[in-house]
Amino acid sequence: MDNILNIIFTTLLIAAQIATVYLAARGNRWTWVLSIITGVTLCYNFFTETLYLSFAFQVYSILASIGGVLIWKKKESDNRRTICWGNPVWPLLSVVALTAAVYFIVYIALHRFGVQLLDSKQPLIDCAIPALQAVATFLMVRKDINAWICYLICDAIYIPLGIISVAHGGSYKWFFISACFLATATYGTINFIKAYRLSKQSKEQ
Repeated sequence: MDNILNIIFTTLLIAAQIATVYLAARGNRWTWVLSIITGVTLCYNFFTETLYLSFAFQVYSILASIGGVLIWKKKESDNRRTICWGNPVWPLLSVVALTAAVYFIVYIALHRFGVQLLDSKQPLIDCAIPALQAVATFLMVRKDINAWICYLICDAIYIPLGIISVAHGGSYKWFFISACFLATATYGTINFIKAYRLSKQSKEQ
């Protein structure tokens, strides 16, 4: 019975995560409500599993999502028009800086204080992925098209990792999620670019 409940719970969580990205692509304010719900759920899971770095990211995600609820408007078309950083180099440089900072904190905590913030054989990659997600979430709250660049890069990392995991006898779950995220992120990128071009044309007229 517990196993069946766990499968149902995991399926609902995956569906909610995919729906969150899809709603963001549509410019729908409800994406942040779902993000808060999944964030609270994942916070509990990561804390009980002592995955403290992932737990910290989910806390950040919840706070950012609250900001999204407050900033995004009820009209979906109004949530897909802004570009904060015209040059996509800046968000990517932010990802590099944040990755370096997180990796440094993890290294110091592990080697000086013996605190296991991250249980990983590839710590640099596992620090880069939350950094990408953190910058993407911040940009998405600000309605910035560059958020989708970060999401697409993140998916491009996840999919090969999912393939490697499956090849070594791992679960298909993360590969499936990554493929869904890649599809919805591509859809979101196209939607945001179209909306931005339309808004730019309307301003010029």
